[in-house]
Amino acid sequence: MSLTGDPLTDSVLPAAEVLTAAVRRGDAEAVATALNAAGQLGDAGLHALIVVLAAMVPDDRRPSRLLAWLRDPTEYQRLRASGVDSATALTLVYQQTLHHFAA
Repeated sequence: MSLTGDPLTDSVLPAAEVLTAAVRRGDAEAVATALNAAGQLGDAGLHALIVVLAAMVPDDRRPSRLLAWLRDPTEYQRLRASGVDSATALTLVYQQTLHHFAA
């Protein structure tokens, strides 16, 4: 069953999943592995990976909220490890660091 309706974008879904998790963990080796996997399909594979990743991003959130985990990655990982879902963890980190980054 196709998730995207296109064989090429379907083929890069595993790389997109690995890349997303690797970036959150700060795992440069896994990032390279995911990019290389998509790159095996040439430029078209890398373009498909970009499109799939963009499609996975909620379009009703500001970049400052989506990237809030970068403000305190340790706290974000702690929240996720304790069972907090990613959206709630993002909001909590954003709120906890709002005053620090507003100054």
